[in-house]
Amino acid sequence: MKTAWIKNLLLVALVTALALYAIYQPNPQDEIKRFEISTLGKAAVTKIVIEPKGAPRIELSKQGDDWMLVQPFAARADRNQVDRMLDLLAARSNEKLAASELQRFDLDAPAMRVTFNDKSIAFGTVNPVTQDQYVLSGDGVYLLAPYFRSLIPEDGKRLLTHALLRPGEKPVAFALPGFSVQQENGKWAMTPAPASEQDRLSQDDFNRWVDDWTLASSLLTQPSGDQQAGEWIELRLADGKTLRLGILQREPELALARSDEKLSFYYSAETAKRLLSAPRAA
Repeated sequence: MKTAWIKNLLLVALVTALALYAIYQPNPQDEIKRFEISTLGKAAVTKIVIEPKGAPRIELSKQGDDWMLVQPFAARADRNQVDRMLDLLAARSNEKLAASELQRFDLDAPAMRVTFNDKSIAFGTVNPVTQDQYVLSGDGVYLLAPYFRSLIPEDGKRLLTHALLRPGEKPVAFALPGFSVQQENGKWAMTPAPASEQDRLSQDDFNRWVDDWTLASSLLTQPSGDQQAGEWIELRLADGKTLRLGILQREPELALARSDEKLSFYYSAETAKRLLSAPRAA
């Protein structure tokens, strides 16, 4: 008898819960409206101009599949960093205000303006209550999380590529101080050859070493200054061109200067050891 009473009570509670859910469940039409700050798609962008207040203008141009810095200097740009900037175009806001009395939001003279093709987005002051930032885009002023402002760098150096090699540059020979590695009839070999049979390298050993070079990502990339290289590395590419890399320093980080691009790439001591040491058997 007691068990039946408990079952009936549980059944009543379940029916009541279902009824309440049916009455009070969220209606999609009642959700907060989200405003798009731009209708421009990422794939359509071919030019980006960044204008930080009080700092040099930064300009990027898309050339094929690559992004290139045009100002304040000419250099390859980091694809990942550019993609993060383009994420701003997909931002949405819970609030849209009329683009009037811009001085209230410090948007009459914004701290930062970024233009994708011909569509500008400006960053103003921060709302003291919500800590969101006022952003001007088209005919509206929007509130966005401060994260979106962090996507746009004020220094062109932050946009420099971390990839030593350009897409499509395929090394077929390396000449380093003390040894060389080259591809002969589709197979890799080293000069001087390993002294003993025990040290003989497999093609997998060579491929891992070559991958270290082709996939190397710098900790920091900077425009090359007046520092002179003490040693040189030469990479012969599949298209017949030769790439010369100057060794600016070996410690505490490895610094390689790519003379044709006037860029210096800095690598950790661990990466330096892999790049500058001869291939080894696994």
